[in-house]
Amino acid sequence: MIRTLWLVMSACCVAVMLSEALGLAFLWSQGLLSARRLREMRDLLGPQEKEAVAFDAEPQPALPSSQDVLRERSLRVLSLSSLETEVGLLKSMIENERNGLIAQRADFQKEKAAFNAQLQQLADKSVVEAREQSRSVLLALPPADAVDRLMQLTVNDDVLLLREMPEAKIALLLKEFTTAPEGGGEPANASRDASARTQRAKEIFDRITKGEPRESIIRSALNNLQQAESERPSTAGNK
Repeated sequence: MIRTLWLVMSACCVAVMLSEALGLAFLWSQGLLSARRLREMRDLLGPQEKEAVAFDAEPQPALPSSQDVLRERSLRVLSLSSLETEVGLLKSMIENERNGLIAQRADFQKEKAAFNAQLQQLADKSVVEAREQSRSVLLALPPADAVDRLMQLTVNDDVLLLREMPEAKIALLLKEFTTAPEGGGEPANASRDASARTQRAKEIFDRITKGEPRESIIRSALNNLQQAESERPSTAGNK
């Protein structure tokens, strides 16, 4: 029984193998079983295996070595050091430029102050020369004409002109102030002019007696100094 079953199975296997061989031979003879067809069938039946082989064949990125990491760090440190050096140079240049501008400004202020002082000296000199010339003219004029010229000026100008004159000339001119002008016209106008001349003589003599105009200048300077001294403690306290 077993032998019979074994014979039947062997015959079936032989028949299957013969049928496959005949099928392959038929396909080969018809040109359907070629190397190109076999490659196409292999590509169609095994895409997953091909992808796996291709993935395994891709190169993996190499990790940087310790030398590369050390070199990169060194380059960064050098770059930062160079940047700090450049910043320091720029800061030094700006500071030097600032100091130069401050020095130039200080020199300019000094030159400006010296120029203003020179202008003030020239102005004072011009005023003094003009006053001396006016005084010489008054000394050369007759007393009546000199008083007429003085009446056209202010009291302060009269005092400045009379102070440097000889005492005898001052007395003569003050006396002339109290003398009624010749040809005064109407009595009312003559009386008014005489009163004004007398009042001017009193004011001039009073200011000369008090040391004007030097006394006013000295008093003004003292007041300014006292005011500056009084403001100094408050300024220091605010600081």
